[in-house]
Amino acid sequence: MELFNIDSNIKDLLNDVNEKLESGLNKEADLSTGKRNIEGFWQYLVTCESYFLNGDYKENYHHDYENMTALYFLNELIDKNLLTRALRDVLGIPPSKITTEMLEEWSDGWVAGDGTLYVISKYCQLDVGWFLSLGYYILYKVLPFLIHPFGTNPEGKTKVSNNSIPPSAKIAIIGDWGTGIWSDGETPKCPSQLVMEGVISEDPDYIIHLGDVYYAGTKGEETSNFLERIPLKYKGKFYTMNSNHEMYDGANGLMKNTLKDARFTHQNQTTYFSFEIGEWIIVGLDSAYYDESPLYMDGIIATKHGGQEQLEFLTKAYNSGKKVFLCTHHNGIEVDKNGPKPNNPMWDQILGATAPHIPDVWYWGHVHNGIVYNDNLSIYGEKKTRDGNGPLMRCCGHASIPFGNAPYLQDLINGPNPEVLYYSHTKMPPPLDKQQQLRVKNGFAIVELSGDQITETFYEVAIKDGKFEKTQCWSSAPA
Repeated sequence: MELFNIDSNIKDLLNDVNEKLESGLNKEADLSTGKRNIEGFWQYLVTCESYFLNGDYKENYHHDYENMTALYFLNELIDKNLLTRALRDVLGIPPSKITTEMLEEWSDGWVAGDGTLYVISKYCQLDVGWFLSLGYYILYKVLPFLIHPFGTNPEGKTKVSNNSIPPSAKIAIIGDWGTGIWSDGETPKCPSQLVMEGVISEDPDYIIHLGDVYYAGTKGEETSNFLERIPLKYKGKFYTMNSNHEMYDGANGLMKNTLKDARFTHQNQTTYFSFEIGEWIIVGLDSAYYDESPLYMDGIIATKHGGQEQLEFLTKAYNSGKKVFLCTHHNGIEVDKNGPKPNNPMWDQILGATAPHIPDVWYWGHVHNGIVYNDNLSIYGEKKTRDGNGPLMRCCGHASIPFGNAPYLQDLINGPNPEVLYYSHTKMPPPLDKQQQLRVKNGFAIVELSGDQITETFYEVAIKDGKFEKTQCWSSAPA
């Protein structure tokens, strides 16, 4: 079974990883810190592989362990001379116990509990391109001084004076959108194109991207997969966020390229921001930069190493007395076999910053799905918004990456008091090739703010009978 489809672009990026890693290893005399960092990462990958080998993923899937085949691919890439042998000879990557035969059970595709799609296809979990992310991540674990400094001046051009606050606005929210244009079987347009076409048809005043430019947020990817895809009319009206994938290239592509582009001067070269609409304050926080979990998968706002200014920024927004509309890349709620549960410690940090209340609205990406949670989940405990309501918690990470119908969400949408009001599970329309059989439609959200009121609508997009189709799938507006 041929698992690799390594095009010239992937080879160029692998060469970039090799050159930077070997150059850094040759120049850096003291690698003790880098080697300690990478030893922990190797152990994480061994744990992920064991998770696959013992079959735990079948009954109890965890997003954190999705890199089950990473050691197999990394070792194969070294053997094929596509990754530097420094990974083995200097940094001691463990061998893999997985064989090609073991992966053949996934040859027809498999959908994980949260909808992650294990198919050998572009941007699905067995796409070899994801292992570029691993290569860049390893580079910065070994040579952490190459990570771009964190920007801490979100005010200035992001600050809106009281006499210029619009009373109402329509905001499009897209998450995990940065794939660029790619060939998606017989479908004439890929999901990122379809989603942007749907967004533009709604003519929003602002667009917020919740982060992720693939594979590793490099300068070239930030340009071709993101900047070149943004309509010119949204200069100064488009906000973007840091994410785990932007961090794989040390946030350098995001900080040095995207945020220095003229279209993003309003963010003042920072990855957290705020702006006001009516009685609302929209706050975007960077949940990736200080994340110390493997591959930045968990998300966190602050650690002892930094980020506290972001929590103070959120507290200041809460103390303004306005309703808080929070955006992060990482998820506030985990998609779990036993139902919704808080993603700690980030959950506790956010609620601590808005204590004694909970943010009115919280949108995130990271999980490739569109999910509307009920506002009375048991995980909220006694926490209410300032107005005494339940919070509006939403996942909106389904703007481009292929995914399937998540088994862990299927039962949550049923019953008289469902925990989930909507999730993305509409099958893609035909014609479908083999790799598309398990996929569902991608989509986006439109949020309309007016005074202190909010209306939310989730849309799904596809090509049906040769024509673009946009379907309203859930709305908070009265029927």
